[in-house]
Amino acid sequence: MNEPRSLIGLTPADRPSHTQVALRENGAVLSWGEFWSRVGAVALALAAQPGRRIALDTPDAADFLIGFLGVLHAGKQVVIPANFQHASMAQCADTCDGVLDTAAIHHLPGVDGWTPGAPLSPDAAIELTTSGSSGAPKPIAKRLIQLDAEVLAHQAQWGALLGTDPVFATVPHFHIYGLLFRLLGPLSAGRPFDTAVAATPHALLNRLRAHGRGTVISSPAHLSRLGDLLDPVELAPYTAAIFSSGAPLAADTAATLGAALGQAPIEVYGSTETGGIAWRRQWPQAESPWQPLPGVDIAVDAACALQVRSPFADEDTPMATGDLAEMLAGGRFHLRGRADRIIKLEGKRVSLPAMEKQLNAHPWIAACAVIVLPGPREQLGAIAVLTPDGRHQLDALGRRATIDALRAHLLAHFERVTLPRRWRFPAELPYNERGKLPLDALQRLFDEAVPS
Repeated sequence: MNEPRSLIGLTPADRPSHTQVALRENGAVLSWGEFWSRVGAVALALAAQPGRRIALDTPDAADFLIGFLGVLHAGKQVVIPANFQHASMAQCADTCDGVLDTAAIHHLPGVDGWTPGAPLSPDAAIELTTSGSSGAPKPIAKRLIQLDAEVLAHQAQWGALLGTDPVFATVPHFHIYGLLFRLLGPLSAGRPFDTAVAATPHALLNRLRAHGRGTVISSPAHLSRLGDLLDPVELAPYTAAIFSSGAPLAADTAATLGAALGQAPIEVYGSTETGGIAWRRQWPQAESPWQPLPGVDIAVDAACALQVRSPFADEDTPMATGDLAEMLAGGRFHLRGRADRIIKLEGKRVSLPAMEKQLNAHPWIAACAVIVLPGPREQLGAIAVLTPDGRHQLDALGRRATIDALRAHLLAHFERVTLPRRWRFPAELPYNERGKLPLDALQRLFDEAVPS
C-alpha cells in the first residue's frame, strides 16, 4: 500500500508515472505523470499573471484537482465557489482576480518533466463556501496545513481499512467533505478517484462493478433513499466502506445498510469552519456516540454547547460549533441538536429537532423539516413529505383537515401556541447537491400562497 504523503511536499517523484489518479466515465485514466504535467502547465501560466485570488470553475473532479494544485503552486489563493451554476460563478468571479475554467486547463499544453521548485507554503490560502443550511452561504478561509492535517488524520484512522481501492461518490467535490474525502485524501494516499458523481444507486453500483471494489463517499440524503431503489445486498461484494456526512444518518438507515453490507456507514461530523470533528458507526449499536478524530479535543461549556480545538482549524482557539452535546467517558459524546434550533416562541421554549422527530413518527410523514419563518411575527413553518398513506389522506380529507390531524398529533407533545402555523407538502425536501437542506430553499417554499 502507498504511504500517505503530505500535500505540502507532494512531487511527481513520489510515485511511478503510470500510477492511476482519476478514473473517467469514458474508461480513460488520468495517470500520475499526466496529472503533474497539467498541474505544471497551470502553475506556470498563472505565475506569469497578475492578481492573487483565482476562482475554480471546474465541474470535472480531475480538472478541479489539477487546477487546485496548479493555483497553489503558482503562489495564488484558491477560491472554491458554492457551486458551478452561472449565478454562483458570477458572484464568485466578482470577488476574484481571475477564473480558471475547464476550457483554460484543457487549452494549456502539458509540461512533461515539470516538478515543483519548492514545497507549497503551509499557509497557502484556500477559500471555501458554507452550505447555507443554517443561513446564507458564507466564505470560509482555510490554510493548506489545516486540510493537510485532516487528510493525514483520516489516513491514520481509516487507512488500513480502505487500502488502495478507488473512491466513488454520490456527492460533489466543491465543499469541504467532498474536497477532503473524494480528492485530497485519495491524492495523499495513492487511491484513484472516480470523476463521476453517481446520481442514482444503480449508477453507483455500475461504477463499483466496473472497477471491482471501492470506497463510497455519500450523504444521508442519498443513503436514506438507497434501499427504496436497490437491494443494498447488491453493493456488499463491491464496497470496502461507505462514508456519510452532512447530517446525522437515521438509525434505521444505518441498521439496514449495516445488516446488508456487514458494516454500517462511517458517519463523519464536522463543518466547513471546524473541519472534521468526530465519527461513529450506528450498527450494530443504534445511536452510538461520536468519537473525536485523531488530534481533536472537545469540551462543552456551561450551556452544553460543544467546543472544538483542532489542527484542522485554528488550533490555539476553541471554536463554538453551535451544537449541543452530552459528554461521555473517554471523550465520546452524543449530539443533542443545534443550539440555534431551540427557540423561544410566544414565551415558550421549543426544540425544532424534537418537533421534527415527533412529526416523523406520524404514519403519514416520510420526512419533514420545521423552520422559523421571517416576518413581523415569529411563527413556525412545517415542510412535510407525505407517505403514500399520507398522500391518500390529503386527497380524501383535504388540506385543512390533514393539517388539523397533524397538529393534533403534535399537541400531545407541544403547547398549542408553539405549533406550526403554515404547512407545505412537497413531493420531496429540497436537498442540494451537497445533501444539505439550505434554509433559503426551505423558506422559498412559503413564498407563494397555498389555498387553505
